[in-house]
Amino acid sequence: IPAAVETLLAWTVREAATNVVRHSRARRCRIALAVDGGAATVEVRDDGTGPPPGTAPGNGLTGLAERLAAAGGRLETGPTPDGAGYLLRARVPVEPS
Repeated sequence: IPAAVETLLAWTVREAATNVVRHSRARRCRIALAVDGGAATVEVRDDGTGPPPGTAPGNGLTGLAERLAAAGGRLETGPTPDGAGYLLRARVPVEPS
């Protein structure tokens, strides 16, 4: 993974973990990293509550989304598909497009 992408992924984990600890009331958190198809993905999934529906993202997530977009990546956040927690997923290219 190129150093610039590694830095973005580290920033993602730091921001997500901070949110889990400060806001989620989660008992468990899982962090997964994968590299495939020319992109790296980090997922942070917890069993907490997440923000109430309709809540605007905070400055940390907004800044993270901007950094990822500048590198050609994207940030997705929201309830887990089963509704039993919260999921943050960041995907960023590892090769120039």
